[in-house]
Amino acid sequence: MSLINLEIGKDSRLPYLALLIGMFAISTSAILIRHSNSEPLVIGSYRQAFATLMFLPFILRDRAQEVRAQSSFTLLEMSLTGILLGAHFSFFITSVKETSVAASVLLATCHVVYVAILGRIFFGEVLSKKAILGTLIALGGILVLFGGDLLDNPGNFRGNFFAFISGILAGLYYLSGRKLRKTISLQTYAFIVYLFSFLTMFIIVLIQNLNYEDLPMSEIQLFLLMALIPTLLGHTMQNWALGYLPAYVVSISLLAEPIGSGLLAWLFFQEIPSFGVVLGGLIVIIGLYVVILAEESD
Repeated sequence: MSLINLEIGKDSRLPYLALLIGMFAISTSAILIRHSNSEPLVIGSYRQAFATLMFLPFILRDRAQEVRAQSSFTLLEMSLTGILLGAHFSFFITSVKETSVAASVLLATCHVVYVAILGRIFFGEVLSKKAILGTLIALGGILVLFGGDLLDNPGNFRGNFFAFISGILAGLYYLSGRKLRKTISLQTYAFIVYLFSFLTMFIIVLIQNLNYEDLPMSEIQLFLLMALIPTLLGHTMQNWALGYLPAYVVSISLLAEPIGSGLLAWLFFQEIPSFGVVLGGLIVIIGLYVVILAEESD
């Protein structure tokens, strides 16, 4: 958002408006995916290809020297982070096709909890009592969601499982990116990570010989919208707001995504989540809220 040169006071509502717009934009992701008739890996490949191309002008204009200055090891780290993101998208997009939008987004949003757990496992990060409590609450909510939805909609189990895996992969992606973003600009980081996430999915598309060429223009338009609205607009607004608001406020706003996606699914597809998804989802959101507050207080 460097194109906007505004002096914003601490009490300004503009960052909150940007955050609201960003969360609405991100909430459209699952809806756009559900509208597509293409294979999940094809959807993910096109989405990330367009997102990468959208970042290219900013890289060529402002960050070309920064990209060239990265060490081979740092580039390897970013490429592995991109592979994690590509794997996350592969499982998430598949889950949207095979379970309710609400369940898919809820389970994927649990990356907040998985980051806490994985940070403890891989980096020995200490969890406060409040963070442990929130993690246990969220994990309990996941069990309720799985169990309740299994009773109401047994056919959704595979999709719910894929969403669960996508959340773990997102946790690994955020954990990896947290270290890299301390020394690398957003544009450079996003460009390289998006590029490798595209390559990861596209290579699998080629190996599996999936159709990615003979697609109607309506599909291409959907892929462009996925890159523009949830990726470029949503995450750019979110990152811009982060420069003016406390990190925990932006983190808590992530909890609105399952609600926004669920409402849009009801509006566009008349999709009503099962009682198990609603009950488990509420427990999960409470747990995530506790974890985020615990991270802020540490």
